[in-house]
Amino acid sequence: MRNNFIYYPVLFCIFIVMLNFNSVTVAILSAGKSTRMQAKKSKLLFKLHGKPVVCHVTDACRNAGIKDIILIVGHNADEIKRATGNKFKYALQDPPLGTGHAVMCARDQLLKDYEGSVVILTGDAPFITPQVIQQLIQHHEENKAAATLLTTVFENPPPYGRVIRNRQGKVLRIVEDKDASESERAIKEVTTSHYCFDARQVLPLLDKISNHNAKQEYYLTDIVAILAKHKKKIVTLPVENPLLLVGINTRTDLQEAKKIK
Repeated sequence: MRNNFIYYPVLFCIFIVMLNFNSVTVAILSAGKSTRMQAKKSKLLFKLHGKPVVCHVTDACRNAGIKDIILIVGHNADEIKRATGNKFKYALQDPPLGTGHAVMCARDQLLKDYEGSVVILTGDAPFITPQVIQQLIQHHEENKAAATLLTTVFENPPPYGRVIRNRQGKVLRIVEDKDASESERAIKEVTTSHYCFDARQVLPLLDKISNHNAKQEYYLTDIVAILAKHKKKIVTLPVENPLLLVGINTRTDLQEAKKIK
């Protein structure tokens, strides 16, 4: 009898968590041209452990209890839809003008009146787990943040955005590898374009992102500096195992990923 008093509250807590996750929208960045793969098809469609890379990400979302999933697609829209079984919502980004522009497209097409939490994931990071996604959402909502970033530390960082903090540890901005100075590239803490946003606070500010950078693209990472300037709350969630967040951009990356079980 005593076990029942323990068992039912646990079930109730699980139900509440899943209910909250059901009210979250995930937008997956899936529109890139995949030029570094040197292939006509999208890097998201290459097979990894028996299924397309992007399907590992959508499966992780569904296994986390999230039902509202948007794939932001571009020239590869038809291929992505065939690979995923046309099971999700789709926002079109054409032409692809950067990750910030991608989220603007999702906002304008599908999230105009949305007021909940929006998780942003990349379609080329297949090792993201349901548990990490759940932790990201919980950390974001517990902290009542405008934006929550997944970060990780690499001993030798790949070309990812570096996390710039002040002396108190507060996040000030993210600088992309191509725009970073030598001292900024020496920073080992990176962000991997996995976010949770408060839609009401973040989506209206996307239009303040500019393309004054080395690639002349609208970087989603720039929203961090904009939020800091507007005194919005930014928190980070460190992920101990960087392999959970790495993206597949080249054929070498794909071959290395195939070695990971």
